[in-house]
Amino acid sequence: MKNKYSVGEFERRFLLSELPSGSVDPRKIIDHYIDGTRLRLRTVKSSDRGEIEHKLSHKRRLNVDDPTAIMCTSLYLDNEELARLSELPSHRLVKTRWRLDLGEIYGAIDVFEESMEGLIMLEVDLGSQAELGRFVPPDWVGPELSHIEAFTGGALAGKSFADLAGPLDAVRAS
Repeated sequence: MKNKYSVGEFERRFLLSELPSGSVDPRKIIDHYIDGTRLRLRTVKSSDRGEIEHKLSHKRRLNVDDPTAIMCTSLYLDNEELARLSELPSHRLVKTRWRLDLGEIYGAIDVFEESMEGLIMLEVDLGSQAELGRFVPPDWVGPELSHIEAFTGGALAGKSFADLAGPLDAVRAS
């Protein structure tokens, strides 16, 4: 299948215990994962510039069993389009995303809110499938979550932090 309109995302995720110092550029992200689809409505609010952006995204894994490599296609929406699509049944996920300089790349620190308050993750997009295995995480990060389905955005949406007790215990024990 050709990826003419899609952008590759090659990501790894790690559990954090706190927001690292040096994190900058906070943006509030409100996601609505539309039930029964691979579609996500996203609103991004920039706290320092006051900009608001709305997107409809479709995410497709390159390999159905691997959440680290996906193709993402996005459409930018106006307020009316967002309002119409928001009527579809969905599950909500809210977070503040911070940017952190990790040397050769930037990481995204997601501090989850509302029902997922207490969860903090580092996500790095490594640019290619070949780079996924080459990334050496900083020594201050916690366990890797990249291949654990419970920590993907779609799986987190509509759940609570308490729902993660089992997966978090398993991750911390490994």
